[in-house]
This record gives sequence, structure tokens and C-alpha cells, in this order.
Amino acid sequence: MNKLLTTLVLFGTSFTMISQEIAVAIFYERKPQGVTITVQKGTYLVYNDYQLVDTLLAGNNISIVRESDYLVYRNRTKAWASDKDIRIINSGNEAAFFINYSGSVEPARSYDGWIKIKKHDYSILPINYVDIDSYVAATIEGLGTGMASEEFFKAQAVMYRTFALINYGKHSSEGFDLCDGSHCQLYKNKSTNRVIINAAKKTTNLVMVDKYKNLVNPVFHTNSGGYTAPSEYVYGNSESHLVAIKDSFAVQGSNYKWKTLIPAAEWQAYLIKKGIKSAAQKLHKQLLIVQKDERLNEFIIGNESLSLNTIKTDWGWKSSYFSMTLDKGVITVEGKGSGSGVGMSIESAKIMATKGSKYDVILKFFYKDILITNLNHLNIYSEMLQNAKKEKP
Repeated sequence: MNKLLTTLVLFGTSFTMISQEIAVAIFYERKPQGVTITVQKGTYLVYNDYQLVDTLLAGNNISIVRESDYLVYRNRTKAWASDKDIRIINSGNEAAFFINYSGSVEPARSYDGWIKIKKHDYSILPINYVDIDSYVAATIEGLGTGMASEEFFKAQAVMYRTFALINYGKHSSEGFDLCDGSHCQLYKNKSTNRVIINAAKKTTNLVMVDKYKNLVNPVFHTNSGGYTAPSEYVYGNSESHLVAIKDSFAVQGSNYKWKTLIPAAEWQAYLIKKGIKSAAQKLHKQLLIVQKDERLNEFIIGNESLSLNTIKTDWGWKSSYFSMTLDKGVITVEGKGSGSGVGMSIESAKIMATKGSKYDVILKFFYKDILITNLNHLNIYSEMLQNAKKEKP
């Protein structure tokens, strides 16, 4: 279990409320040999480790390439090699940069904050040190949830900030906190949506905790189908904030219903293959799964059972909340919802926000018995302060 979940305790309230930085490795899965960086706005100071060596203004661009055991830095007028980290640090808050990796066919990315380039195995590793609010806004926008009200985005901001801090230090052995891939949270560009940016700022430092002041796991899905699933149905372990609830808003979502057809004989063969031996002696109508007003966890025949989540995954269905009917050797599978069904339903949260629900009401509807508290009150705050002092000249 993540150490943060077991050691978070309340601090005093004397801290000044500031938003902290986290270190995010970008192009983590690409393992680039080099990067090009262009200053989008503001001024950046270039350090060879902790020694100031260059100043970059808006429009200036540089390249940093791995050559043997060195990082080679080049701009229009100079080139030098270093066996240390190269830090490119913003002077002031209104600064941003473009970055791309050598040989890329993708558009350049744009990020806030500052960047450190370090050697990593046989490649280089760019690490973006970014304000948490900027990071949260970028991850929200990157998921492409479309247009929505500020209260919905505020709920998402608290949710993603909590997720980021639960996973804070996940890559600490590699010298950073999070990466830019699905292994952590997608982080492909800074946010440009003013509603999302403002939502992150207006919830600065707010996170979700349980009654013991432990950060809670903010799991989410697309549409619950009318009932959310308890965490043990999908993840195997019970978490007090992830329980089954009736979600009457789901019916208004675009992913509320789905349908597919499968041959009954194929369904029977599948059950036998998955270890339900008694399925071979059953009539097709005895093998139908029916879920009405609540979700089931397993399909049970006698002493044998099969997880509905396993069935969902194996067949590629949108959810594990479905019922079957049989007609002339063909099974009609009528399902509700999309995704795991655990935690927040994104479509329902959007609808709640349009109907006037505030972000805290939305969060407490889907996550039971949670508290929304300030990051400054948790001991992870001190850890983040210490890390920031170590890295920045």
C-alpha cells in the first residue's frame, strides 16, 4: 500500500497556502536521444546543474542531445557538453515553452513551469516541474470531457489533484514523481481552457480524505447505468468511500444503454472454457445472466462462479451491468452504463452540475463519507516543500 495512505496526518494550520510543484517525466515511454525546446513566452535561465550559463527569451530555441555520457547543449551561438543535469528555469510565473523529441512526427507540446534534462539509461529524460494546479488543469483537458460547467470541472480538479498526490513519488527511484503516460495520468499539453484553469485555481490545494485523513482513491467511469458498483466487484478489495449507490442522473447520459447479440452456443462454449463445467449440461436458457435493479458481482451456477467484470473484459462489452434474453438460439445482451461503474460517473456529474449542484455536493454523492481538506494540512506538504528546495537553484 502507498506509504501516503498510511502516514497522512494533520499538521498545524500555520502554513501559508501556496500551490506546490510536482515533477512529471515527459516523453517517458519514447526514451528520446534528444529534445528541442522553444520559449513560448517569458524568460528562462539555463543552468549547468546549479551554475547559470545562458538566458533564453521568447522565440529562442535550443537543442539538448545525448552523446555518450554527456548532454550536449546547442543554441545559435554556442554549444557545450555537460555530464550533469541541465535545468531550464522560468524567471517569473508567466512563462511557457514548447518541446519535442528528436525524430518525432508529433506536434510539439507546450508546458508551463520549468524543465530539467537528465541522462536516463541510454537516453535522456525531460522532467517538467509544474505547479499542481497547472498539472491538474492539463490532465482534465487532456481527457477531453468536452464543454461543461465550472462546478463540474472543480469537482474534477479536486479528484485529479487527489489522484496525483496518492501517486506522488510513484517514480521516486527514477528521480521524478509522475510520468506523462496512462501509467500515471495523461499529460500531453498545458491547459488552454479558461474554465478548466479557473476551476483548478478556485480549488487550489483541495483534496479528498477519509475520516482518518488518508487520501482516498478517486476512481471514476463514464456512466454508471443507474447503479454504481462497490470497489470489491472490480478491484477485489473493499474501500469505504467506493460503495454501491443509486445514480438517477445516469439515464440522461449518452452512454446509458447499449446492446449486442451473441450466439447462444458460443456463449455456452465460453462458459465451459472459463471453467464452468456444469454449463455443458445446461440448456441455453439456464445460462442467461439477469441484472435488474442492482448490480451483481458474479454469475453463479451451483458451486461454480465467474466474475461479471471478467466477462465484460473478455467480450469487450461497455460495462458489467447487463441482462440477457434468448430467442431462436441468439442471446440479446442489453447493457447499461460504460466503464467499471466504480466511483464517480462522469456523465452524471456533468448533469448534476448543470442542475445546480456544487462541486463538493457532487463529490460527496459519489464518494461516501469523505472530507474535502486543504493540502497544507497534510504531511505530504512538507515533503513537497523539501523536494522543491533540493531541485531549484
